[in-house]
Amino acid sequence: MTEDCGITLEQMLKARDERVLKQKKLIKRFDQPLISLTVNIPGRYKKTTLSSRIFNEGCNMLSKKLEETGNHPQYFEKRELVTGPEAYVVVNSDEYALKEFVLQLESLHPLGRLLDFDVIGSNGQIISREELSYPKRKCLLCDEDAHICARSRAHSIDLLLEKIQSITDAYFAGRIFK
Repeated sequence: MTEDCGITLEQMLKARDERVLKQKKLIKRFDQPLISLTVNIPGRYKKTTLSSRIFNEGCNMLSKKLEETGNHPQYFEKRELVTGPEAYVVVNSDEYALKEFVLQLESLHPLGRLLDFDVIGSNGQIISREELSYPKRKCLLCDEDAHICARSRAHSIDLLLEKIQSITDAYFAGRIFK
Protein backbone atom coordinates (compact mmCIF):
# COMPACT_ATOMS: atom_id res chain seq x y z
CA MET A 1 0.00 0.00 0.00
CA THR A 2 1.13 3.51 -0.68
CA GLU A 3 1.19 6.38 1.72
CA ASP A 4 -2.02 7.88 0.36
CA CYS A 5 -4.14 4.73 0.76
CA GLY A 6 -6.46 4.74 3.71
CA ILE A 7 -6.56 1.70 5.93
CA THR A 8 -9.57 -0.35 6.89
CA LEU A 9 -10.96 -1.14 10.31
CA GLU A 10 -9.94 -4.76 9.75
CA GLN A 11 -6.35 -3.69 9.13
CA MET A 12 -6.34 -1.61 12.32
CA LEU A 13 -7.77 -4.46 14.39
CA LYS A 14 -5.25 -6.90 12.93
CA ALA A 15 -2.40 -4.48 13.63
CA ARG A 16 -3.58 -4.06 17.23
CA ASP A 17 -3.73 -7.85 17.70
CA GLU A 18 -0.24 -8.22 16.22
CA ARG A 19 1.06 -5.44 18.48
CA VAL A 20 -0.33 -7.24 21.54
CA LEU A 21 1.32 -10.50 20.44
CA LYS A 22 4.64 -8.70 19.90
CA GLN A 23 4.36 -7.12 23.34
CA LYS A 24 3.67 -10.50 24.97
CA LYS A 25 6.64 -12.12 23.20
CA LEU A 26 9.00 -9.36 24.32
CA ILE A 27 7.78 -9.46 27.91
CA LYS A 28 8.17 -13.22 27.98
CA ARG A 29 11.64 -12.98 26.43
CA PHE A 30 13.00 -10.27 28.74
CA ASP A 31 10.75 -10.58 31.82
CA GLN A 32 10.86 -6.79 32.12
CA PRO A 33 8.36 -3.96 31.61
CA LEU A 34 7.79 -2.73 28.08
CA ILE A 35 7.03 0.69 26.62
CA SER A 36 4.91 0.53 23.50
CA LEU A 37 4.86 3.80 21.54
CA THR A 38 2.37 4.79 18.85
CA VAL A 39 1.11 8.11 17.46
CA ASN A 40 -2.38 9.50 18.09
CA ILE A 41 -3.53 10.22 14.55
CA PRO A 42 -7.25 10.12 13.76
CA GLY A 43 -8.67 8.91 10.49
CA ARG A 44 -7.85 6.28 7.90
CA TYR A 45 -4.40 7.61 6.98
CA LYS A 46 -1.89 6.46 9.58
CA LYS A 47 1.36 6.27 7.60
CA THR A 48 2.02 9.87 6.66
CA THR A 49 4.91 12.28 6.68
CA LEU A 50 3.31 13.96 9.69
CA SER A 51 2.90 10.75 11.73
CA SER A 52 6.46 9.66 10.88
CA ARG A 53 7.85 13.02 11.94
CA ILE A 54 6.00 12.94 15.27
CA PHE A 55 6.96 9.31 15.84
CA ASN A 56 10.66 9.80 15.11
CA GLU A 57 10.82 12.81 17.39
CA GLY A 58 9.01 10.81 20.10
CA CYS A 59 11.48 7.93 19.76
CA ASN A 60 14.46 10.29 19.89
CA MET A 61 13.05 12.09 22.93
CA LEU A 62 12.28 8.79 24.69
CA SER A 63 15.78 7.43 24.02
CA LYS A 64 17.43 10.63 25.21
CA LYS A 65 15.37 10.85 28.41
CA LEU A 66 15.89 7.15 29.23
CA GLU A 67 19.66 7.57 28.83
CA GLU A 68 19.63 10.75 30.95
CA THR A 69 17.94 8.87 33.78
CA GLY A 70 20.24 5.83 33.51
CA ASN A 71 17.48 3.58 32.18
CA HIS A 72 19.33 2.01 29.27
CA PRO A 73 16.91 0.06 27.07
CA GLN A 74 17.56 -3.67 26.83
CA TYR A 75 15.67 -3.73 23.54
CA PHE A 76 14.49 -0.98 21.17
CA GLU A 77 12.64 -1.64 17.92
CA LYS A 78 10.94 0.85 15.59
CA ARG A 79 8.48 -0.20 12.91
CA GLU A 80 6.88 1.99 10.22
CA LEU A 81 3.69 0.19 9.23
CA VAL A 82 0.81 1.22 6.97
CA THR A 83 -1.34 1.17 10.13
CA GLY A 84 1.02 3.65 11.79
CA PRO A 85 4.46 3.66 13.36
CA GLU A 86 5.18 1.54 16.44
CA ALA A 87 8.10 1.24 18.83
CA TYR A 88 8.86 -1.35 21.48
CA VAL A 89 11.26 -0.53 24.30
CA VAL A 90 12.17 -2.98 27.07
CA VAL A 91 13.55 -1.29 30.18
CA ASN A 92 14.84 -2.87 33.38
CA SER A 93 12.88 -0.60 35.72
CA ASP A 94 9.94 -0.63 38.07
CA GLU A 95 6.84 -0.63 35.86
CA TYR A 96 5.05 2.05 37.90
CA ALA A 97 8.12 4.30 37.87
CA LEU A 98 8.31 3.73 34.13
CA LYS A 99 4.65 4.68 33.67
CA GLU A 100 5.20 7.82 35.75
CA PHE A 101 8.23 8.59 33.55
CA VAL A 102 6.27 8.34 30.26
CA LEU A 103 3.30 10.25 31.70
CA GLN A 104 5.70 13.09 32.47
CA LEU A 105 6.98 12.95 28.88
CA GLU A 106 3.41 13.10 27.57
CA SER A 107 2.64 16.03 29.87
CA LEU A 108 5.80 18.10 29.47
CA HIS A 109 7.00 17.58 25.90
CA PRO A 110 5.30 19.80 23.28
CA LEU A 111 4.52 16.74 21.13
CA GLY A 112 3.66 14.54 24.12
CA ARG A 113 -0.08 14.84 23.60
CA LEU A 114 0.31 13.36 20.12
CA LEU A 115 2.19 10.31 21.40
CA ASP A 116 0.74 7.26 23.10
CA PHE A 117 3.14 5.58 25.52
CA ASP A 118 1.71 2.38 26.94
CA VAL A 119 3.61 0.63 29.71
CA ILE A 120 3.01 -3.08 30.04
CA GLY A 121 4.23 -4.67 33.24
CA SER A 122 6.26 -7.87 33.35
CA ASN A 123 2.99 -9.63 34.25
CA GLY A 124 1.54 -8.58 30.87
CA GLN A 125 -0.91 -6.01 32.29
CA ILE A 126 -1.11 -2.45 30.99
CA ILE A 127 -0.43 0.15 33.68
CA SER A 128 -3.18 2.77 33.40
CA ARG A 129 -2.99 6.52 33.97
CA GLU A 130 -5.68 6.16 36.61
CA GLU A 131 -3.58 3.72 38.66
CA LEU A 132 -1.16 6.60 39.23
CA SER A 133 -3.98 9.11 39.85
CA TYR A 134 -3.59 10.85 36.49
CA PRO A 135 -6.76 12.09 34.81
CA LYS A 136 -7.89 10.76 31.46
CA ARG A 137 -6.47 12.56 28.46
CA LYS A 138 -8.36 15.62 27.28
CA CYS A 139 -9.48 16.21 23.71
CA LEU A 140 -7.15 18.28 21.55
CA LEU A 141 -9.99 20.64 20.67
CA CYS A 142 -12.16 20.89 23.80
CA ASP A 143 -12.05 20.10 27.52
CA GLU A 144 -13.92 16.76 27.25
CA ASP A 145 -12.20 13.41 27.83
CA ALA A 146 -10.53 12.44 24.55
CA HIS A 147 -12.12 9.00 24.39
CA ILE A 148 -15.62 10.49 24.73
CA CYS A 149 -15.02 12.89 21.84
CA ALA A 150 -13.46 10.12 19.76
CA ARG A 151 -16.34 7.69 20.30
CA SER A 152 -19.01 10.29 19.66
CA ARG A 153 -17.07 11.79 16.72
CA ALA A 154 -17.63 15.20 18.26
CA HIS A 155 -15.04 16.82 15.98
CA SER A 156 -14.22 16.30 12.34
CA ILE A 157 -11.05 14.48 11.39
CA ASP A 158 -10.02 17.54 9.37
CA LEU A 159 -10.22 19.79 12.47
CA LEU A 160 -8.22 17.30 14.53
CA LEU A 161 -5.57 16.94 11.82
CA GLU A 162 -5.33 20.74 11.51
CA LYS A 163 -4.70 20.96 15.27
CA ILE A 164 -2.09 18.18 15.11
CA GLN A 165 -0.38 19.92 12.17
CA SER A 166 -0.42 23.21 14.09
CA ILE A 167 1.16 21.62 17.20
CA THR A 168 3.79 19.90 15.07
CA ASP A 169 4.58 23.00 12.99
CA ALA A 170 5.00 25.12 16.13
CA TYR A 171 7.30 22.55 17.72
CA PHE A 172 9.58 22.09 14.72
CA ALA A 173 9.66 25.82 13.89
CA GLY A 174 10.89 26.46 17.43
CA ARG A 175 13.60 23.81 17.10
CA ILE A 176 15.12 25.41 14.01
CA PHE A 177 16.41 28.32 16.07
CA LYS A 178 17.62 26.37 19.10
